[in-house]
Amino acid sequence: MNFLRLFRLPVALLAAAFVAQGLTLDLQTRDPATGVIRTQTEEVDPRHVGVIAVDVWNFHWCKTATMRVDAFIPRLNRALDAARDLGMTVMLCPSDVVDNYVGYPQREAVLALPPVAVPKVVDVQCPEAPDAGGCACGRERCAVNYGWDGMHPGLRIGAADLMPDTQAEVYAICQQLGLTHLIYVGFHTQVCLLGKPMGLKAMKSAGLRCVLARDMTDAHPGYDPARSFTPDLNTAQVVEHFEKFLAPTISFQAELTRLGRWDRDAVVDPVRVTPWGTTQRPHLFEEPVTVTLTAPLQPGAEIRYTLDGSAPTAASPLYTEPLRVTNTTHLRAGAFWAGRAVCLESEGVFERLLPRPPAPDVALGDLKPLRNVGYGHTYGGQVRYSGNTQAPQKDRSNLGQELRVDRTTFAQGLGVHAPCELTYEVKPEYRRFVALAGADENLLAVSNGSNLAKYPSVVFKVLLDGREAARSPVMRVQFPAWRFNMEIPPGTKRISLVTMDAGDGSREDFADWVNAGFVVQK
Repeated sequence: MNFLRLFRLPVALLAAAFVAQGLTLDLQTRDPATGVIRTQTEEVDPRHVGVIAVDVWNFHWCKTATMRVDAFIPRLNRALDAARDLGMTVMLCPSDVVDNYVGYPQREAVLALPPVAVPKVVDVQCPEAPDAGGCACGRERCAVNYGWDGMHPGLRIGAADLMPDTQAEVYAICQQLGLTHLIYVGFHTQVCLLGKPMGLKAMKSAGLRCVLARDMTDAHPGYDPARSFTPDLNTAQVVEHFEKFLAPTISFQAELTRLGRWDRDAVVDPVRVTPWGTTQRPHLFEEPVTVTLTAPLQPGAEIRYTLDGSAPTAASPLYTEPLRVTNTTHLRAGAFWAGRAVCLESEGVFERLLPRPPAPDVALGDLKPLRNVGYGHTYGGQVRYSGNTQAPQKDRSNLGQELRVDRTTFAQGLGVHAPCELTYEVKPEYRRFVALAGADENLLAVSNGSNLAKYPSVVFKVLLDGREAARSPVMRVQFPAWRFNMEIPPGTKRISLVTMDAGDGSREDFADWVNAGFVVQK
């Protein structure tokens, strides 16, 4: 009990200069039947306010959803820093990965609180909120896994922050510190903020005055450009649903600006890209992709973009309608107002898949490699493989399971762990090298990849006589297999298949070359 009060003391001292000023909330609700906006103001001592950040995760199974969380980090950091300085209590709630923070004082302080019975003060009735399915990548939809293992690494954790997980823990904090109001920020609004035990609906039922920061939340997204349905529109619909049936909303930025705690000229938001592939998690496609660029928190700004990887300027092409991407493209985008940048720059990486190659006449697994090195120490010409990794396995994953890539099981191939290189002699009759390549997906068999599915990230290369002839982009779990179909020039002596980590370490970098081998001259 005393520990928590000592934990809060520095923030209480910082807040002293602001307490007399108070916090005036401009609350927005909507008529449930007509949708007409209603506004009212409410004053509250900031020392009686908690700010709850829900599920600001470091990963999501949808790459666009992951990047939309990433896009909010500068904005959230600025808001939470101001909230701390004003004397508000900041609670960081990563829900199902909260126990990855055991030992952190922010978590242990919560666990040290005596239990408090949670009353049911309000019978909260709320119709089902719009849910677009959670994937904002359009036709090439991402598949569900539970890869996140913590909060976003860029999210600042304050010394006096707290990490509750349950309704009872949040309620105990509110009782201990005299909190009457809770401002919610975070993701994904209609799922996590609504359904989690520390979420808005649960705490409203316990009698807390709950408010949603509409400028610091993002819905569980969807994307259908054919009907102009975007993640931003999805979020706006969910926010309106909250305003009609559940809780008032505020613009947190506007509240902090009025208190002199937000620089009007601060550039904190990137241009949003949908679907949002990046260098480390590119968007792979077969059919043309419709790409939408938005800057919803900078209305009236001009979005400028390039398609050749060069930096956008105020003189770059003006975005006026969704872009149709038909080939491998590196998009970069920014937003400007009167020539001044008002958004952080964004990138969008789109990699077009080649046609699916034919089956090989000679399977690679039936050949003996000239060179075979893998993840471990090489000493005296022998490899001491690391941990539970092995030499490349024929027709099995590196750990002896079925070969699984892109939710598909394959009978033929090689299971490796990056880094790995396999070198083979090229016989005169070999005319083409063909293969599919991807991150092995057997880790999804345990708790749907819980805590691990974010880690596999590999790059495949094919070298002919030591020179790179083809390569894949960064490949991850549940990506479509990358397709190799290469002509082998006459006179080629050796071919090497290289599997590399993607520059972020080799953790869980199990990978498969499947249906790999040579097409021979008939």
